[in-house]
Amino acid sequence: MILQKRKYKGIDALRIPFKAAPFFVVVQLSIAFVHALLFTVVLALSTAWFVDTAIDIFAQEAAANAIYLPFAVLLAAIGFGSIIGNLPRIFEARIKFALERKLTPAFLDIRAGFNYKHIENAESWELIERVAKEPIKNIQEAVRAYGMLIRCIVSIAAILGLIITQVWWAVIVIAAFSVPLIGIALWAGKKSYDAEVETRKYNRRHEYYTEVLTSREAVEERTLFGYGENVNDRFLEQWETARKIEFWVDVKMWIAMKSSGIAMAAISVLVALTLINPVISDDLSPGMFMGVVAAVFGLVNMLGWNMQDATEKIAKSKEYMKDLTAFMELSQAEGAKDLPDDEPPAFESLEFKNVRFKYPTSENYTLDGLSLKLEKGKHYAVVGANGAGKTTTTKLLTGLYDEYEGEILLNGKELRSFEASTVKSMFSVVYQDFARYQISMAQNIAIGDAARDITEENIERVASKIELNETIADLKDGINTPLGKIIEGGADLSGGQWQKIAIARSLISRAPIKILDEPTAALDPIAESRVYGEFEELMRGKTTIFISHRLGSTKLADEILVIKDGGIAENGSHNELMKLGGIYAEMFEAQRKWYE
Repeated sequence: MILQKRKYKGIDALRIPFKAAPFFVVVQLSIAFVHALLFTVVLALSTAWFVDTAIDIFAQEAAANAIYLPFAVLLAAIGFGSIIGNLPRIFEARIKFALERKLTPAFLDIRAGFNYKHIENAESWELIERVAKEPIKNIQEAVRAYGMLIRCIVSIAAILGLIITQVWWAVIVIAAFSVPLIGIALWAGKKSYDAEVETRKYNRRHEYYTEVLTSREAVEERTLFGYGENVNDRFLEQWETARKIEFWVDVKMWIAMKSSGIAMAAISVLVALTLINPVISDDLSPGMFMGVVAAVFGLVNMLGWNMQDATEKIAKSKEYMKDLTAFMELSQAEGAKDLPDDEPPAFESLEFKNVRFKYPTSENYTLDGLSLKLEKGKHYAVVGANGAGKTTTTKLLTGLYDEYEGEILLNGKELRSFEASTVKSMFSVVYQDFARYQISMAQNIAIGDAARDITEENIERVASKIELNETIADLKDGINTPLGKIIEGGADLSGGQWQKIAIARSLISRAPIKILDEPTAALDPIAESRVYGEFEELMRGKTTIFISHRLGSTKLADEILVIKDGGIAENGSHNELMKLGGIYAEMFEAQRKWYE
């Protein structure tokens, strides 16, 4: 596997692409080596040969045709070096392809298996987004940086080799300046990555505001309410905060690097001046003087920019690898990627016995001593104020969280003792924020039971039950029409139509327990009541759980469970609870006018 749970180091930014495409990585780094030789030693020597030959011709010490060979060699060195300099782009494309083929699925596989607590935790979600958002770009930048570092090292070694016989002290001075430059670049790389981490939250916010300001989904409200200027101010506030953090880091790096570059330029001028005397005394040919001086000034650019840029990116990749280590250490949920069982077990009963649960980032218990029992074939309504813990019960039932106290018994057996695939096969949930998949309507419905192949006839039968016939008839390609706008010919649907598709997914599932977790919260109370009524009729004889803080559907339930302070405050039928005159009766009376 290309990614493993271990401690990653900076060099792993090279090892990972090497595992994906070893041949192309080796070739790309080899090209960097050859390119460095061509643009230092070969170019300097061919320049010296050409200039010295030209001087000899002007001094009538050589025939005019003697210039052709050194001129051809000089052109070949320049041309070949230019060609080789562009070759890495081709190999980068092949490396990128290999990484997309191997690394992207690996990240998706790892993310799919994370414990749900990491998804809801802001800090771990920041880490996940930071590592998995653009992994290929981060790693490819590191490969380029290592290639540039090889070019720099080879070029510096070659140039120092050329001048050591003429100005030996310059070698010591240049080497002495190179070490601090590398240190500055490493510092700059770390600071730059830290700035990216710090500004991530601000960037995410201003990206959200950009979406609000520009997306087609918000255009109606944006036009109607005229909130563009207000949101734009918020966008600018977040953008400016991020910009200031990045700006001051960039200023510090620029000052440090340019100061070093100026010092290197001064040393290069000093080296050139020192070489004038050997030329005058014929100890150094004019051609060699020009070749060496050109190489030395090339070294200024190499040390003052290329090497520092490469070292900075390598330092950033090292910080990225630290994040990758933390990413790989996030706990995985056993069975998270398993499909539901082909045949779910028969359902008899479900019981919460003194269940206590608090979220990992909270000190307070959301559920505190919850006890209830559900039986086969009955309709239940779980009601309570927002934040009472209604949805939390769904998260525990479906295995998103299993770190609870007490017992949850499914058919008399502790829920945590079942395989994840079995738990998945037992429950079908229509969530409040149900997904709107931009694939065909048939595919949208069929993924409600991904463990089996579902015929189009079965899909159409379910769609008919949920009264989607008219919608299907209006679509260009019927039930096979792609939904949304990312695919050409895709169709937009209303919120109510999307909601019916989400319910159809639940209907087609063979799960014996159906849960509606406030999927109708965006509807008006009367429309919500109608949807619950239709669902109850379709589910007659099966076990259903309606979760809502609005009570229009509760009359349909065999038993109503009122949650307050993490436990069951009241339970019974609608008539029983109204006679009791407690929490439920008070809530119902407060909402009565919604349904009249």
